[in-house]
Amino acid sequence: MKKYLTFMAVAPVDISKQYAFGDLTTLGQGVDRLVVPAFSVAAMAVVFYFIIGAFKYISSGGEKEKIAEARGMITHSIIGFVLLMALFLVIEFLFGKLFGTNIQFIKGL
Repeated sequence: MKKYLTFMAVAPVDISKQYAFGDLTTLGQGVDRLVVPAFSVAAMAVVFYFIIGAFKYISSGGEKEKIAEARGMITHSIIGFVLLMALFLVIEFLFGKLFGTNIQFIKGL
């Protein structure tokens, strides 16, 4: 069984010929190209959610229910931002060192 697992780990698979993905030869290259746009969309969503929460807070007019709702939105957006940054660090540095991925959020790193 050990030989089978070793064979599976080093067997090259060229998906460009079989599935017509163009210049993508591995699934890892496809994931590399999707991670950065996905992070961009998630970051924009967090910022948009924060702005909506801030606007609700400003326009609450002193009503406790509206203030609580706005604070909740702002808190959730800050938590989302922290989670995005933590995931960024994990993908950029930890996965790069462990699995040899080449996802570059910051060009030149």
